[in-house]
Amino acid sequence: MSAASADVTVVITTFNVRDLLERCLDRLAAAGGSLELEVVVVDNGFGDDTWPMLLARGDVRAIRGSPALGFGGANNIGAAATSAPLILFLNPDTEPEPESIAVLAKEFARRSDAAAVGPRLTLSDGSLDPAGRRHFPRPANAVHRLLGSSRLFRRGISRPYNPGEPTGTCVTEIDAVSGACLMVRRQAFEAVGGFDPGFFMYGDDLDLQRRMATAGWRTLYVPAARVWHHKRQSSRQRPLRTRFEFYRAMWRYYAKHHVRDPWPLRAVVLAGILILGCGGVLRALAAWRPGGTDGAQ
Repeated sequence: MSAASADVTVVITTFNVRDLLERCLDRLAAAGGSLELEVVVVDNGFGDDTWPMLLARGDVRAIRGSPALGFGGANNIGAAATSAPLILFLNPDTEPEPESIAVLAKEFARRSDAAAVGPRLTLSDGSLDPAGRRHFPRPANAVHRLLGSSRLFRRGISRPYNPGEPTGTCVTEIDAVSGACLMVRRQAFEAVGGFDPGFFMYGDDLDLQRRMATAGWRTLYVPAARVWHHKRQSSRQRPLRTRFEFYRAMWRYYAKHHVRDPWPLRAVVLAGILILGCGGVLRALAAWRPGGTDGAQ
Protein backbone atom coordinates (compact mmCIF):
# COMPACT_ATOMS: atom_id res chain seq x y z
CA MET A 1 0.00 0.00 0.00
CA SER A 2 1.23 3.48 -0.84
CA ALA A 3 1.63 5.74 2.19
CA ALA A 4 -0.08 8.49 0.21
CA SER A 5 -3.28 6.42 0.06
CA ALA A 6 -3.49 5.73 3.80
CA ASP A 7 -6.64 6.76 5.66
CA VAL A 8 -4.97 6.56 9.09
CA THR A 9 -1.36 6.62 10.18
CA VAL A 10 -0.70 4.47 13.25
CA VAL A 11 2.32 5.69 15.23
CA ILE A 12 3.67 3.41 17.96
CA THR A 13 6.56 4.42 20.21
CA THR A 14 8.05 1.33 21.85
CA PHE A 15 10.64 0.57 24.53
CA ASN A 16 11.76 -3.06 24.98
CA VAL A 17 8.36 -4.76 24.94
CA ARG A 18 8.78 -6.90 21.84
CA ASP A 19 6.14 -9.52 22.58
CA LEU A 20 3.45 -7.00 23.47
CA LEU A 21 4.33 -4.89 20.43
CA GLU A 22 4.04 -7.88 18.11
CA ARG A 23 0.63 -8.76 19.51
CA CYS A 24 -0.48 -5.18 19.02
CA LEU A 25 0.76 -5.08 15.43
CA ASP A 26 -0.95 -8.37 14.60
CA ARG A 27 -4.33 -6.90 15.60
CA LEU A 28 -4.17 -3.69 13.60
CA ALA A 29 -5.54 -4.99 10.31
CA ALA A 30 -8.75 -6.29 11.94
CA ALA A 31 -9.04 -3.12 14.03
CA GLY A 32 -8.85 -0.95 10.93
CA GLY A 33 -11.65 -2.75 9.12
CA SER A 34 -11.85 -1.41 5.57
CA LEU A 35 -9.50 1.50 6.29
CA GLU A 36 -6.05 1.70 4.74
CA LEU A 37 -3.52 1.89 7.58
CA GLU A 38 0.08 3.04 7.45
CA VAL A 39 1.99 1.76 10.49
CA VAL A 40 5.12 3.46 11.82
CA VAL A 41 7.03 2.22 14.86
CA VAL A 42 9.64 4.37 16.56
CA ASP A 43 11.90 2.06 18.57
CA ASN A 44 13.36 3.87 21.59
CA GLY A 45 14.74 0.71 23.21
CA PHE A 46 17.94 -1.22 22.65
CA GLY A 47 17.55 -3.96 25.27
CA ASP A 48 15.73 -6.64 23.28
CA ASP A 49 15.24 -7.89 19.72
CA THR A 50 12.44 -5.50 18.78
CA TRP A 51 14.43 -3.91 15.95
CA PRO A 52 15.16 -7.11 13.95
CA MET A 53 11.54 -8.17 14.44
CA LEU A 54 10.37 -4.87 12.93
CA LEU A 55 12.78 -5.11 10.01
CA ALA A 56 11.49 -8.61 9.25
CA ARG A 57 7.88 -7.44 8.95
CA GLY A 58 6.54 -6.16 5.65
CA ASP A 59 3.65 -4.20 7.14
CA VAL A 60 5.60 -1.76 9.32
CA ARG A 61 7.87 1.20 8.73
CA ALA A 62 10.54 1.15 11.45
CA ILE A 63 12.33 4.27 12.69
CA ARG A 64 15.31 4.11 15.04
CA GLY A 65 14.74 6.24 18.11
CA SER A 66 16.76 6.59 21.31
CA PRO A 67 16.33 5.81 25.03
CA ALA A 68 16.87 9.53 25.62
CA LEU A 69 13.94 10.40 23.35
CA GLY A 70 10.67 10.70 25.21
CA PHE A 71 7.21 9.49 24.21
CA GLY A 72 6.04 12.79 22.74
CA GLY A 73 9.26 13.50 20.87
CA ALA A 74 9.26 10.04 19.30
CA ASN A 75 5.59 10.38 18.33
CA ASN A 76 6.35 13.70 16.66
CA ILE A 77 9.02 11.98 14.55
CA GLY A 78 6.61 9.25 13.53
CA ALA A 79 3.88 11.73 12.65
CA ALA A 80 6.25 13.95 10.65
CA ALA A 81 7.31 10.98 8.52
CA THR A 82 3.72 10.40 7.34
CA SER A 83 0.87 12.25 5.68
CA ALA A 84 -2.49 10.55 6.40
CA PRO A 85 -5.22 12.98 7.56
CA LEU A 86 -5.76 11.04 10.78
CA ILE A 87 -3.03 9.90 13.18
CA LEU A 88 -3.52 7.19 15.81
CA PHE A 89 -0.93 7.31 18.59
CA LEU A 90 -0.98 3.84 20.08
CA ASN A 91 0.93 2.23 22.93
CA PRO A 92 2.64 -1.10 22.21
CA ASP A 93 0.94 -2.56 25.31
CA THR A 94 -2.52 -2.20 23.77
CA GLU A 95 -4.66 -4.65 21.83
CA PRO A 96 -7.32 -2.94 19.68
CA GLU A 97 -10.47 -5.01 19.19
CA PRO A 98 -11.80 -5.60 15.63
CA GLU A 99 -13.16 -2.46 13.95
CA SER A 100 -12.09 -0.26 16.88
CA ILE A 101 -9.85 1.99 14.77
CA ALA A 102 -12.55 2.27 12.12
CA VAL A 103 -15.12 3.27 14.76
CA LEU A 104 -12.83 6.03 16.03
CA ALA A 105 -12.12 7.35 12.53
CA LYS A 106 -15.82 7.68 11.71
CA GLU A 107 -16.26 10.31 14.42
CA PHE A 108 -14.08 12.79 12.53
CA ALA A 109 -16.43 12.67 9.58
CA ARG A 110 -19.39 13.18 11.91
CA ARG A 111 -17.86 16.05 13.92
CA SER A 112 -15.84 18.64 12.01
CA ASP A 113 -14.88 20.28 15.33
CA ALA A 114 -13.29 17.12 16.73
CA ALA A 115 -9.50 17.16 17.08
CA ALA A 116 -9.08 14.00 19.17
CA VAL A 117 -11.01 10.84 19.95
CA GLY A 118 -10.34 7.93 22.26
CA PRO A 119 -11.86 4.50 22.99
CA ARG A 120 -12.96 2.67 26.09
CA LEU A 121 -9.72 1.31 27.52
CA THR A 122 -9.99 -1.99 29.39
CA LEU A 123 -7.23 -3.11 31.76
CA SER A 124 -5.89 -6.67 31.80
CA ASP A 125 -8.23 -7.60 34.68
CA GLY A 126 -11.28 -6.46 32.72
CA SER A 127 -11.82 -3.22 34.63
CA LEU A 128 -12.08 0.25 33.12
CA ASP A 129 -8.85 2.21 32.73
CA PRO A 130 -9.85 5.56 34.29
CA ALA A 131 -7.18 7.38 32.27
CA GLY A 132 -9.27 6.83 29.16
CA ARG A 133 -11.67 9.59 30.17
CA ARG A 134 -10.45 12.61 32.15
CA HIS A 135 -11.02 16.25 32.97
CA PHE A 136 -8.03 18.54 32.83
CA PRO A 137 -6.14 18.57 36.16
CA ARG A 138 -6.68 21.55 38.42
CA PRO A 139 -5.41 22.07 41.98
CA ALA A 140 -8.72 20.98 43.56
CA ASN A 141 -9.37 17.81 41.57
CA ALA A 142 -5.67 16.89 41.63
CA VAL A 143 -5.60 17.04 45.44
CA HIS A 144 -8.65 14.83 45.71
CA ARG A 145 -7.20 12.32 43.28
CA LEU A 146 -3.82 12.15 44.99
CA LEU A 147 -5.45 11.71 48.40
CA GLY A 148 -7.67 8.98 47.06
CA SER A 149 -10.77 10.93 48.04
CA SER A 150 -12.23 11.65 44.59
CA ARG A 151 -15.01 9.13 45.06
CA LEU A 152 -15.84 10.26 48.60
CA PHE A 153 -16.04 13.95 47.70
CA ARG A 154 -17.17 13.59 44.06
CA ARG A 155 -20.33 15.63 44.68
CA GLY A 156 -18.25 18.56 45.84
CA ILE A 157 -16.07 18.61 42.71
CA SER A 158 -17.71 19.94 39.58
CA ARG A 159 -15.10 18.38 37.28
CA PRO A 160 -13.33 15.45 38.97
CA TYR A 161 -10.11 14.36 37.30
CA ASN A 162 -11.50 10.85 36.70
CA PRO A 163 -15.24 11.27 36.06
CA GLY A 164 -15.82 7.53 35.65
CA GLU A 165 -17.72 5.65 32.97
CA PRO A 166 -20.78 7.42 31.57
CA THR A 167 -24.05 5.53 31.30
CA GLY A 168 -24.94 4.20 27.87
CA THR A 169 -22.74 3.91 24.80
CA CYS A 170 -23.19 7.35 23.28
CA VAL A 171 -20.22 9.43 22.17
CA THR A 172 -19.57 12.20 24.70
CA GLU A 173 -17.34 15.25 24.87
CA ILE A 174 -14.60 15.10 27.48
CA ASP A 175 -11.53 17.18 28.27
CA ALA A 176 -9.03 14.43 27.51
CA VAL A 177 -8.66 10.80 26.54
CA SER A 178 -5.60 8.63 27.09
CA GLY A 179 -2.42 8.88 25.06
CA ALA A 180 -2.32 5.07 25.10
CA CYS A 181 -4.82 5.18 22.23
CA LEU A 182 -5.29 8.70 20.93
CA MET A 183 -6.50 9.45 17.42
CA VAL A 184 -6.06 13.03 16.25
CA ARG A 185 -6.90 15.10 13.21
CA ARG A 186 -3.55 15.96 11.61
CA GLN A 187 -4.73 19.48 10.82
CA ALA A 188 -5.32 20.21 14.53
CA PHE A 189 -2.22 18.34 15.69
CA GLU A 190 0.09 20.28 13.41
CA ALA A 191 -1.66 23.60 14.09
CA VAL A 192 -0.75 23.44 17.80
CA GLY A 193 2.79 22.15 17.15
CA GLY A 194 2.32 18.48 18.05
CA PHE A 195 3.47 17.01 21.34
CA ASP A 196 5.63 19.12 23.64
CA PRO A 197 8.90 17.11 23.79
CA GLY A 198 9.63 18.69 27.15
CA PHE A 199 7.34 16.07 28.66
CA PHE A 200 9.32 12.83 28.68
CA MET A 201 6.61 10.21 29.21
CA TYR A 202 3.74 11.63 31.28
CA GLY A 203 1.45 14.62 30.83
CA ASP A 204 2.16 15.07 27.12
CA ASP A 205 -1.27 13.78 26.08
CA LEU A 206 -3.04 16.11 28.52
CA ASP A 207 -0.94 19.06 27.39
CA LEU A 208 -1.64 18.35 23.71
CA GLN A 209 -5.40 18.12 24.24
CA ARG A 210 -5.39 21.22 26.45
CA ARG A 211 -3.73 23.23 23.68
CA MET A 212 -6.16 21.90 21.09
CA ALA A 213 -9.09 22.76 23.36
CA THR A 214 -7.73 26.28 23.79
CA ALA A 215 -7.65 26.54 19.99
CA GLY A 216 -11.36 25.67 19.87
CA TRP A 217 -11.22 21.95 19.07
CA ARG A 218 -13.14 19.18 20.86
CA THR A 219 -12.15 15.77 22.26
CA LEU A 220 -14.59 12.86 22.09
CA TYR A 221 -14.88 9.68 24.13
CA VAL A 222 -16.13 6.79 21.96
CA PRO A 223 -17.06 3.78 24.15
CA ALA A 224 -18.14 1.67 21.16
CA ALA A 225 -14.44 1.44 20.22
CA ARG A 226 -12.76 -0.94 22.65
CA VAL A 227 -9.06 -1.42 23.28
CA TRP A 228 -7.26 -3.56 25.86
CA HIS A 229 -4.46 -1.87 27.79
CA HIS A 230 -1.77 -3.96 29.52
CA LYS A 231 -0.56 -0.98 31.48
CA ARG A 232 2.92 0.10 32.67
CA GLN A 233 4.91 -2.59 30.88
CA SER A 234 7.53 -0.10 29.66
CA SER A 235 7.60 2.27 32.63
CA ARG A 236 8.48 -0.44 35.16
CA GLN A 237 11.74 -1.08 33.28
CA ARG A 238 13.07 2.33 34.39
CA PRO A 239 11.26 2.79 37.72
CA LEU A 240 13.32 5.61 39.21
CA ARG A 241 13.32 7.63 35.99
CA THR A 242 9.59 7.15 35.49
CA ARG A 243 8.73 8.16 39.07
CA PHE A 244 10.80 11.31 38.65
CA GLU A 245 9.25 12.10 35.26
CA PHE A 246 5.72 11.57 36.60
CA TYR A 247 6.09 14.36 39.15
CA ARG A 248 8.17 16.57 36.87
CA ALA A 249 5.35 16.37 34.33
CA MET A 250 2.88 17.48 37.00
CA TRP A 251 4.81 20.67 37.58
CA ARG A 252 5.50 21.32 33.90
CA TYR A 253 1.80 21.00 33.08
CA TYR A 254 0.73 23.21 35.98
CA ALA A 255 3.36 25.87 35.32
CA LYS A 256 2.48 25.93 31.63
CA HIS A 257 -1.31 26.12 31.91
CA HIS A 258 -1.86 27.92 35.21
CA VAL A 259 0.39 30.95 34.81
CA ARG A 260 -2.37 33.25 36.07
CA ASP A 261 -2.81 31.49 39.40
CA PRO A 262 -1.75 33.69 42.36
CA TRP A 263 1.79 33.08 43.52
CA PRO A 264 0.81 31.67 46.96
CA LEU A 265 -1.19 28.93 45.23
CA ARG A 266 1.65 28.23 42.82
CA ALA A 267 4.05 27.95 45.76
CA VAL A 268 1.74 25.50 47.54
CA VAL A 269 1.34 23.39 44.39
CA LEU A 270 5.11 23.29 43.83
CA ALA A 271 5.73 22.32 47.46
CA GLY A 272 3.12 19.58 47.25
CA ILE A 273 4.62 18.15 44.06
CA LEU A 274 8.13 18.23 45.56
CA ILE A 275 6.96 16.39 48.69
CA LEU A 276 5.04 13.78 46.72
CA GLY A 277 7.87 13.40 44.22
CA CYS A 278 10.53 12.90 46.88
CA GLY A 279 8.34 10.34 48.58
CA GLY A 280 7.72 8.48 45.34
CA VAL A 281 11.40 8.33 44.42
CA LEU A 282 12.39 7.22 47.95
CA ARG A 283 9.81 4.42 47.85
CA ALA A 284 11.16 3.32 44.48
CA LEU A 285 14.72 3.32 45.84
CA ALA A 286 13.67 1.28 48.87
CA ALA A 287 12.03 -1.34 46.64
CA TRP A 288 14.75 -1.43 43.99
CA ARG A 289 16.65 -4.69 43.46
CA PRO A 290 19.72 -5.00 41.20
CA GLY A 291 18.93 -6.78 37.97
CA GLY A 292 15.17 -6.39 38.26
CA THR A 293 12.34 -3.92 38.58
CA ASP A 294 11.60 -2.01 41.73
CA GLY A 295 8.09 -3.36 42.08
CA ALA A 296 6.56 -0.30 40.44
CA GLN A 297 2.92 -0.80 39.59
